[in-house]
Amino acid sequence: MDDSPIDAIRKALEREKAAHRGYVEYARSAVQPEIRELFLFLAEEEKKHAKLLTDEIEKETLREM
Repeated sequence: MDDSPIDAIRKALEREKAAHRGYVEYARSAVQPEIRELFLFLAEEEKKHAKLLTDEIEKETLREM
């Protein structure tokens, strides 16, 4: 495995952002309100995950200073 832990976190962050965008798009195209709400809920969960990963990146960056 060539990636450092911070590289792995950055890759995970990109996946979370992509998942968020995907769920938002699915919500926009959903016809049924229940399905739209499900995708919006999932999008918000991905946003929370992205925030956690961003916080970890920031903490690691500050440690390196």
